[in-house]
Amino acid sequence: MAEPSRKKTDAEIRAEIAATPIRRHAWINIAGPICAVILGIICAAFYLKPIGTLRWVQQTRLAWSGVTQNEIALDDGLMTYYITGGYWDQDPVVMVHGLGPNAALVWRGVIEPISTAHYKVVAPNLFGFASSEHKQVNYTIAYQAGALAQLIDKLQIEHVNLIGSDLGADVVLYYAVEHPNNVERIILVNGGLFGSSGAERLRKGMLPTTPDEMQQYVAQSFFDLPPMPQFMNDRMLAALADDRQAQTDMLNSIPRDEAHIRSKLGQIFNTLTIVLYSGHDPYYSPGQAEALHSALPGSATVKFKTSGAFPQLEYPDDFTESVVFILKQTEGS
Repeated sequence: MAEPSRKKTDAEIRAEIAATPIRRHAWINIAGPICAVILGIICAAFYLKPIGTLRWVQQTRLAWSGVTQNEIALDDGLMTYYITGGYWDQDPVVMVHGLGPNAALVWRGVIEPISTAHYKVVAPNLFGFASSEHKQVNYTIAYQAGALAQLIDKLQIEHVNLIGSDLGADVVLYYAVEHPNNVERIILVNGGLFGSSGAERLRKGMLPTTPDEMQQYVAQSFFDLPPMPQFMNDRMLAALADDRQAQTDMLNSIPRDEAHIRSKLGQIFNTLTIVLYSGHDPYYSPGQAEALHSALPGSATVKFKTSGAFPQLEYPDDFTESVVFILKQTEGS
């Protein structure tokens, strides 16, 4: 026969009540210092390598969504790239970045959502950018297009869909006119055939040379940073020096390489091509977009009326919806 339960005494009840905040306080004593140490490490890393730390944070977020960073050996060294999971029989989409500290991370908000529409997404860091190989070579648009061709061949990608942002649009166009039979669709985002005047706007706006310009540009590129003190803007400016050669070389090559693209635009006459542009991009005007549209017979345009230089960062959901809609179209539809 079970014994009747004993009623707790007043002393026992008071002891239990007193013990609860002690245990809670003990957890605070443990977790508080740990959080402080982690925060200190992050702050120290940001001070020592500001751009590298920002990239690491964004890469970590991508990893949580199943997007991994890989590397591949090409003729001129190792190229890093982001790639989604899934199967290789999914339609491939290669996204090519342009100027700026983000490199391939300019696509961070749209890589995984586009892949969920059953596409295999690859976003490389071009040579001379971010964690890809940096060498003393001339990083022209033609050179980057050649490296892109090697990447596509090494990954055994056929019938590729190409998306290029600002100068990455020229890289995409250069690849397309040289390999027209391997390109299914082209989406040019605020870029393509800039011309000399457009190159100068890019040079002044997207290659910051002062702390104030750096603060403005980082705000455009990362969007989630508070205003930085001047010494941090100085450090961020210095950290971008590693990528400056590639960016400068690409800008310098615009007259020659865009002339080559123009001479062979007829090669992509039957390729579904979309010019996607913003209403408030300070570097690529609606007039330039319409001129590019006119130079590409059979192309179509998509306008993001309120967006700036990076619609894929400013409006990732709308950008993804537009891109997926385009990718599902066939020529003439």
